[in-house]
Amino acid sequence: MKYLCSYVTTAGAVRKVNQDSLFIISAEYQENEIIFAGVCDGVGGLSAGETASSYVCKRLTEWFSTTLADMLKSSRSALEIRSSLDEKLHELNDKINAYADANSMDMATTCTALLIIPSLGKMLVAHVGDTRLYRITDENVTLLTSDHSVVGKEVREGRLTEEMAEKDKRQNQLTNCIGAGMDDTSYDYSITDYSTGDCYMLCSDGFRKKLKPDDIAKTLAPSANNDEDAMKANLEMLRDKVLSLGEKDNISALMIKLY
Repeated sequence: MKYLCSYVTTAGAVRKVNQDSLFIISAEYQENEIIFAGVCDGVGGLSAGETASSYVCKRLTEWFSTTLADMLKSSRSALEIRSSLDEKLHELNDKINAYADANSMDMATTCTALLIIPSLGKMLVAHVGDTRLYRITDENVTLLTSDHSVVGKEVREGRLTEEMAEKDKRQNQLTNCIGAGMDDTSYDYSITDYSTGDCYMLCSDGFRKKLKPDDIAKTLAPSANNDEDAMKANLEMLRDKVLSLGEKDNISALMIKLY
């Protein structure tokens, strides 16, 4: 299995600092590419959201290069890898909180990460906050994560529609994240199959809030993204559309196509 990848990230039209961070790292294992990618959105309004998001990205890539590499050598299962990643994320939460306390700062970030391990035939998703992961085929777009936010919870409970949620003034109020003094952060995990030919898109809320489902379905469909130049151009097209619609938040998206 191989992959194509591209991304966009910008502070946007209003904010001076881009608090979003992202990463993608891969390694060859048993004649296939293991892929690890993520998007972290530093919580706006806090003094060091960009520090928290970049720290999490850096430490997760280190986990991939060291801990995961050792686990694969000893043929660990997907469940054991999930447990190791969960331990790392809790460790990062504790370290961010300790650093924030020691320096009288407020720090927090979301995180959505995707790990594809061909030798196991599985895809592991780790998620906290309101960054998102979508699976995109030529037929449909499927959201693979649930927003950890006040309005996200009310949508799942049937108290708000998606359209109402996008206009709700509470849409940026998170119920779960890394940091922010939280000592009981919990993460969503899923271990599922993946399919070659599909696209997977990780994004911050600033990228997707102004877009309609059809925008993503048509522009980021696998058949419209057969090389990295096309993928880059399509992501930039959507970024520019979001900016033209008046999005004030940071805007980031990372897309992978498997083949």
